[in-house]
Amino acid sequence: MQAAEWLNRRQGFAEPGELRPRRQLAHVVYVILRDPLALFSVIILTLFVLIALFGPWLAPYPEQGYGKTNVATRMLPMSPEHPFGTDRLGRDMLSRVIIAAQPALVVSLVVVLIAVLIGAPLGAVAGYFGGRLDDLIMRVTDLFLAFPSLLLAMAIVAALGPGLDHAALALAISWWPWYTRLVRGMALGLRQRYFVQAAQSIGVPARVIIARHILPNCLSPILVQATVDIGTVILASSSLAFIGLGAQPPAPDWGLMVSEGRTFILDEWWYSTFPGLAIFISVLAFNLLGDTLRDIFDPRQYR
Repeated sequence: MQAAEWLNRRQGFAEPGELRPRRQLAHVVYVILRDPLALFSVIILTLFVLIALFGPWLAPYPEQGYGKTNVATRMLPMSPEHPFGTDRLGRDMLSRVIIAAQPALVVSLVVVLIAVLIGAPLGAVAGYFGGRLDDLIMRVTDLFLAFPSLLLAMAIVAALGPGLDHAALALAISWWPWYTRLVRGMALGLRQRYFVQAAQSIGVPARVIIARHILPNCLSPILVQATVDIGTVILASSSLAFIGLGAQPPAPDWGLMVSEGRTFILDEWWYSTFPGLAIFISVLAFNLLGDTLRDIFDPRQYR
């Protein structure tokens, strides 16, 4: 085991237990604090998670956030009572934006998790075994990659019917090939490493080698890619809702709110602006965090 860890260090791969937890934590804090954009992303995402968890208690009008109408207050501009204004049905826009954070976060996490659970093992198997099995897996992967992810998701949702659940399923189906290609590329290099060849020479089963040596050494790029993809899935899910294939009224959804407010953009600009800003800020924060994680987990960046 010590020889394998030494070989991993020599070849640029860090075992999970190689660095002491305090040094790892200190390195993470150092990288975040020295980069203002990384600190900004962590703050924004912390607020995003808190809002998603405690949205019903933070929203000033939670019942309106879930869809209850109040026609007497329709299309009101920003005011102390309604900081983000109201929509065409009199619902408080601040409450709608806050309540919509939870489904946006849940859908993106579920989609990325399903994509990783499908794509990563397939990529590891293809890269480790090679040959005809590799060709078969990669030809199926190429078949999915031949279509743009959003276009393929639109086709699947159109076949299944509009809805948030169907949109999440369609995005997961269209997303897993990216992780298959990512992990396969790393597995092709890892299977040539000495610690993998040593495990093969003593008769360790292939499934054990994949589970204990191949996949753990792929976790860093998977985590970086998944962090960026969470923001991309939020954008894709909002896009499906914008064209009527995602969440359906009166469900709170940022893309749906942008779609409803686009006809009022010249006069009641707040209708689409604040949900659009929520999408923009959340996607930007996840992308910045992905860049930060790349610096943290890259052994060549570590000092």
